[in-house]
Amino acid sequence: MASTGKPLAHARMARDLTQTELARRAGISRQALGAIESGAYHPGVAIAIRLARELGASVESLFGEIDDETSTLVEASWFADQRRPPARPQSRVALARVGGKVVAVAQPAAHLTLAPAAGMLQRVRRRRADVATFQLPDEIDSTILMAGCDPAVAILVDWLARRRSPVHVVALSCSSREALRAVVDGRAHVAGVHIRDQKSREYDLAPINRALGHHWSMVVNFARWELGLATAPGNPLAIRGFADLGRSGLRIVNREEGAGARSVLDQALGELGLKPERIAGYQFEVGGHLEVAAAIAAGLADVGVTIRLGADAYGLHFLPYRDERYDLVIMEREAESAPIKALLDALNSRRFAREVSQLCAYDTAQMGQIIRA
Repeated sequence: MASTGKPLAHARMARDLTQTELARRAGISRQALGAIESGAYHPGVAIAIRLARELGASVESLFGEIDDETSTLVEASWFADQRRPPARPQSRVALARVGGKVVAVAQPAAHLTLAPAAGMLQRVRRRRADVATFQLPDEIDSTILMAGCDPAVAILVDWLARRRSPVHVVALSCSSREALRAVVDGRAHVAGVHIRDQKSREYDLAPINRALGHHWSMVVNFARWELGLATAPGNPLAIRGFADLGRSGLRIVNREEGAGARSVLDQALGELGLKPERIAGYQFEVGGHLEVAAAIAAGLADVGVTIRLGADAYGLHFLPYRDERYDLVIMEREAESAPIKALLDALNSRRFAREVSQLCAYDTAQMGQIIRA
């Protein structure tokens, strides 16, 4: 992490804080803060996060990091697969060195895989379970359970693995509402949320407050994405918006109650005066953005609410509706743990933000910014 200290000093003065006040809030000495602002001392991740939290900024904006600014162009051997359509620019590939040569191999944007597991359930007794596992205690301690519906968690898992981080992220696919329940109940470390409050029209904070009550939490931005309607390639049914969902013969695929996409659909139908029970497929529910796109691609539905990433992954037509903010909620009891600090460090990496932006078409300009502490 590299810094001249000037951005930190400017941010502090913009907030009309003295060095003594900011140092006290961040839990460090005034001398240490002075050394950071002068560039004589580079703070560790924990201190940098606390300073960023107090100033309402991202760690990246205050301290930067030693990192490459752009991706690297690599020349690789390419073997066309005659069974598939010709590859297009911006298609995903895997890279490896085989027989001394760098080889590029086409990768599907989304596909079914066998999920790894920590163990096998042996017995359940009320709220206790016996599990047979090959994992060591430190492997269990370094696992983060992240509940939510963002497919980009796979990019985070890969990022940590490539950096040989001891931290491993396990995605628990569920709605935003269920994700919040999971962190409150102690079933997950992190909840991913994208719910717009109908009164304030702001994202996440009001729903989080209602779900968490008196429980303290940190809210950190992950990204902004486009939510809209996905249809078959080329939009053969000429769907133009939510008003078309009332058409006879048109089938939709829906998300479960509590999902951000479901709330958008219900609100749009209500504004148009369309009754859900008259919409073919309204009861056809799937558990994620990619699942919505997969159902349309398989011909099980004609249209559904999903994010652009889902539509792009399955080559579908996409009709953008609005931008949404996707935030991560972390409970107080987890905020200072080593795995969560590693997660926050990744979110404040410029290189990780660029990777997510490029692979997922997300706006990551505010990734890592503390929305609320």
